[in-house]
Amino acid sequence: MKIRIRTRGLLTAIAVAGLSLGSVAQSASAASPGIKNGDACSKALYGKTRSSFKCTYNTRTKKYTWTTVKKVNTTVTTVAGTVDKTGWPKKFVIGAVPSENAASMTLKYQNLVKLFQDELGIPVEFYSATDYAGIIEAQVANRVDLAFYGPFSYIIAKNKGAKIDPAGVAVSSATGVPGYKSYGIALGTNSAVTSISNFKGKRICFVDPSSTSGALYPTAGLLAAGIDPTKETITYAGTHDASVLAVKNGTCDVGFAYDDMVDKTLIANGRISAGEIKTVWKSGLIAGSPIAVRVNLPKSLVAAVRDIILNKANKTAMVKSGRCTSESTCQIIEDSSWGFVKTTDSYYDGVRQVCESTKSSKCK
Repeated sequence: MKIRIRTRGLLTAIAVAGLSLGSVAQSASAASPGIKNGDACSKALYGKTRSSFKCTYNTRTKKYTWTTVKKVNTTVTTVAGTVDKTGWPKKFVIGAVPSENAASMTLKYQNLVKLFQDELGIPVEFYSATDYAGIIEAQVANRVDLAFYGPFSYIIAKNKGAKIDPAGVAVSSATGVPGYKSYGIALGTNSAVTSISNFKGKRICFVDPSSTSGALYPTAGLLAAGIDPTKETITYAGTHDASVLAVKNGTCDVGFAYDDMVDKTLIANGRISAGEIKTVWKSGLIAGSPIAVRVNLPKSLVAAVRDIILNKANKTAMVKSGRCTSESTCQIIEDSSWGFVKTTDSYYDGVRQVCESTKSSKCK
């Protein structure tokens, strides 16, 4: 297999995005004259308030605007005030396998990080790695306490010795069923590619060796189409957005990414236009992505984390508490997920079976 890897330091190159989450600075003055809901603000003012308005960032329009703040119900009891915190760490660290660049990931996880800090009553940081292996190794080494994975990277982390279990699985709506798909893609104008069988002999973009929808399921799909990936030219783009953009820019002829990145995220932020990228292959439904907690933390902390994930880390609860102004603009993690529902490790046995079918060494 001829492989070009764009990301470097696959096991150790970890960039810590120092997300300082002290109390949001409040303006001591009265409301600034003339400010109205929807008026433009700036990146420098992000998170700051002016009386009843807060400078927010919309990931769809990529604009900073003043938004009316709903008052938080101060009678809500937080985890910090109701449990024994004996043995808890001085800080709690949240991480995620990268679907986009570190700056975007840090920004999109800010609501979740702030929620955990308020609920746990200890400092909380977001930990950003340059590749999937960085997050996996960080949780194996107990440097990350809670991590959002793809199913395959979660399995790899457990296989490598991480003491983790799912605290929840992401869903797209309050009544939604967990799961997503891998897409095989090409330029919309590329008439030579109409199915995955046309990927033979093409320059193919995968995402990361540990990606579920960007490597594992594509490998299974290619094998089912009679194409041996080890005999093809594979480029690991590093992130899902990079894989799609590599196809757009012609670096790769074809590629793979998860469904929402192709159908929603890149179109919403203007990096591709509708129809510019076509989907020529779809995997079956993949088990939903887990958010995994270290189970070697104090039991009271693990229980608190599960409670926050299942009952408070969702768009409905975030709006009700005043942390978000609406569900349509509320960001919990890097994609459009509503929040999380309960799951167990055995839910990912189907992914383990797909892994075994590809004869990947990562399955052991």
